[in-house]
Amino acid sequence: MVNAMNLLLIGTGSIGLRHLANVRFLCPNVHVYVLREGCRATSLDIEALGCHVSVVTSLDEAIRIKLDLMVIANPTSMHLRYLIAAIEHGVPFYIEKPVLSSLDEVEQLKQCINRMGGRLPPNQVGCNLRFLPSLVALRSLVRSGGLGRIAHASFEAGQWLPDWRPKSDYRSSYSAKRSMGGGVSLDLIHEIDAARWILGEFIDVHGALGYGSSLGIETEDCACFVMKSEAGSLATVQLDYVSRQPFRRYRIVGDLGTAEWDMPKRYISVSSAEGCLDLSLDHGAFDVGQTYIAAMRELISAIETSAKTSLPIAEGIASLELVLKAKLISS
Repeated sequence: MVNAMNLLLIGTGSIGLRHLANVRFLCPNVHVYVLREGCRATSLDIEALGCHVSVVTSLDEAIRIKLDLMVIANPTSMHLRYLIAAIEHGVPFYIEKPVLSSLDEVEQLKQCINRMGGRLPPNQVGCNLRFLPSLVALRSLVRSGGLGRIAHASFEAGQWLPDWRPKSDYRSSYSAKRSMGGGVSLDLIHEIDAARWILGEFIDVHGALGYGSSLGIETEDCACFVMKSEAGSLATVQLDYVSRQPFRRYRIVGDLGTAEWDMPKRYISVSSAEGCLDLSLDHGAFDVGQTYIAAMRELISAIETSAKTSLPIAEGIASLELVLKAKLISS
């Protein structure tokens, strides 16, 4: 790993601080520049971020620094400006999911990429579940033909929104605000991304959004998508902010077998004509915390070697467009 690094951190919420900790773990000599536009940072704020931290008060000031990495972890509706700056100035970047919040923003980003002739600095999108060993095992099972031809699959996830950030009022969070890019469809874009990653690209997508809970938020609290892949497989994605116990489970049905993956219960089971068995996996196969480190490690390695990552911005755009088009149809 690199010996020293200048990092620009945009967004100091829980996910931004997680990324900061991971960069420090991988590159202890990092100097952190925190962008604080339009507000003053108190000494307490800076102390909470640890040593080797400076505050910059404008994006222009930040760009004048020889930056090695930009971490964009502010609300989704604010991503575009920083993405464009990183691309235009050749600054490697880690962008939290979802990449953007509207099809108009996607078009602006594509225009920026075209202006640069498609040349991008090393970058990584924060769909970190692709680095989860148990999910890698599930994908390998499907892609190797272990389940035969895939007929259909379901991808489900949910959690009671007030429990996500128990120290703050969920009604003030970006999840609850349409203008900030909230809503369960974008918040839990991991499932759409996993469906693409495991089953391949989708050629048809339909969706329905729900607002039926007592949460009192302006964004959708439930969503259901039905999709058809290029290979002809059907997939459903069901998401919610309402389930009182967190869950995330996938079920993939092929003509040779069916696989079920459950993240909270930490198992993959495979049933076939011969019976049912649980796959034997390493202890860390369901350790989500390590996926953030693995994704950041891959990006830092790509910065050193000018290589491409496995989850570049194009992947983030493709998953995002599926969600946004389905939402457009549903409205």
